[in-house]
Amino acid sequence: MLFLLLMFSFAQVGFLGIGSSVGSQAFLEHEVITLHRWLTPSQMADLMVFCRALPGGTGINTATLTGFLAASARFGFWGSVVASVLSVVSLALPSALWTAFITRFRQHKVYGSWFDCALVVLRPLVPGLIAAAALLMMRRDIFSSQQINVWDFWVSTFLFLATLVGAGLYRFNAVFMILLCGFAGWILL
Repeated sequence: MLFLLLMFSFAQVGFLGIGSSVGSQAFLEHEVITLHRWLTPSQMADLMVFCRALPGGTGINTATLTGFLAASARFGFWGSVVASVLSVVSLALPSALWTAFITRFRQHKVYGSWFDCALVVLRPLVPGLIAAAALLMMRRDIFSSQQINVWDFWVSTFLFLATLVGAGLYRFNAVFMILLCGFAGWILL
């Protein structure tokens, strides 16, 4: 039953995840933490940091590691490997099917303009999904300390807003903004 739940959950994320793996992170967290409780919020936060260090997308790495961790207690090593493979295939297969369908649909002369209109409508949803993922990661149980330092909170909030304004409004390079905020955080914190 666990294998079917893993396949269904990650197939949903692959089928309905619009944007990138960062955009579907809120959907991943809902499936993995809230709905099935395969991971705790702190494990998911550690997993997100770990996925950033690994090559590949966050969704694929999350599917691999979640499948492995969810099945390790009941099915041992080889059951965990099977669960990881099923999770990754279930996540990637809907995306491959979407790509094939959209490529054929866009090449059709009649429906090409309708497709472009649909993309214009969907484009504003992606930043909303990314913001939802960021808000889900801003929970008290994710941080190691249960006490919130007011100075750290306001400095972090200021740096976040400065990054949004700098990258969004003034179109500064994202790497430049990360380095600038890292330097400012090092000095202020």
